[in-house]
Amino acid sequence: MLLMNYFKRKLKRLPVYEWAEFGFFLCFVGGFLDAYTFLTRGGVFANAQTGNLILLVIGLARGDGFSALRYLFPVLVFCLGVFSSQLLLLLGKKRGNDFGGHGVILIAEIALLCAVGFIPASAPDALVNAVISFVAAIQYDNFRRMEGMAIATAFCTGNLRAATEQLFRSFADKTAKPFLNALRYFLIIFGFMAGVCGGYFAAEAFWEKSAFFAAAILSVPLFALVFSQRPRKKLLRTAYAVRTLTKEEIPAAKELIFETFTRFIAPDYTEEGKETYRKFLFESGLEKEAEFYGVFDENALQGVLAVSGTHIRAFFVRCGQQGKGYGGALMRAILNKISAGEITVNASRYGKPVYEKFGFAATDEEQQKDGIIYTPMKLTRT
Repeated sequence: MLLMNYFKRKLKRLPVYEWAEFGFFLCFVGGFLDAYTFLTRGGVFANAQTGNLILLVIGLARGDGFSALRYLFPVLVFCLGVFSSQLLLLLGKKRGNDFGGHGVILIAEIALLCAVGFIPASAPDALVNAVISFVAAIQYDNFRRMEGMAIATAFCTGNLRAATEQLFRSFADKTAKPFLNALRYFLIIFGFMAGVCGGYFAAEAFWEKSAFFAAAILSVPLFALVFSQRPRKKLLRTAYAVRTLTKEEIPAAKELIFETFTRFIAPDYTEEGKETYRKFLFESGLEKEAEFYGVFDENALQGVLAVSGTHIRAFFVRCGQQGKGYGGALMRAILNKISAGEITVNASRYGKPVYEKFGFAATDEEQQKDGIIYTPMKLTRT
């Protein structure tokens, strides 16, 4: 019961695909696939493309010729996998559904690994390595955050750097949170190492069918993701608490806004636009110009709306929590407050359909300023 309550509380705070436990399984598979391809398929890494590039250059330098080019093929396929994963995320974003991207990624990984399990041992190593590098790329590109922190599910260097940095901050600032963050990083590093160990023993015992084992491991986070997306009648009946945020709560609200912006809106922006929005949110003194409202579910902040007079400056729901009524609760609170006159907003491409559902209409064509892409919209209240 305590464990179930822990997961329920955590699901209200974070989408399941950003949990440390979720990342552990993904890192296990990353390490497993690296060991599998290195030991059984020509000494090529499925994930570590830096290693493949090093081996490629060394091979060319010592005159291995065509043989060295086997290290280039997985690098190219890895790039293709990243491109494909971005396409899947874009399609999922347009549907306004996190599962539309992340769930499809896991299903695709499992299907491809099962397909590898049916490839005979006599098949060219390049074919198997290509499929697995593709799998590794889409996993690495799609799952890049853990408990609000950046991670890599396919490598250890960045995670080790981040873990050490968090340890330093804990000792320097004498606070516990960075230490807990470091432990989370070490957890997924251990997951990667455990995957390498599993890949070694699988290669020794039943290497031809090892891909099936990796697919089975991936089924665990897939089940967790599907389970977290199931309809929850309790949520649909809940009257969420909407109130003005205190000064102390605004930093957390800004982090929620920026995280959702990065996930859904930033892909449409240039680097200039991303930096412009970051400065607008964190450096422009927005909290002095706008009033921040938050929607809470059992004391967990799930959405934020910032408004200056009758102009909406920001309207975001936490990643993974869309479609549960949080945005509607926020908007209804603002509409009840502004009972007459015009409410305006500069809507992003992602937000435009959302505002249209609330009755907003475009007043001009899509515009761009300082890298920010938006459509002016308004709602007239009588």
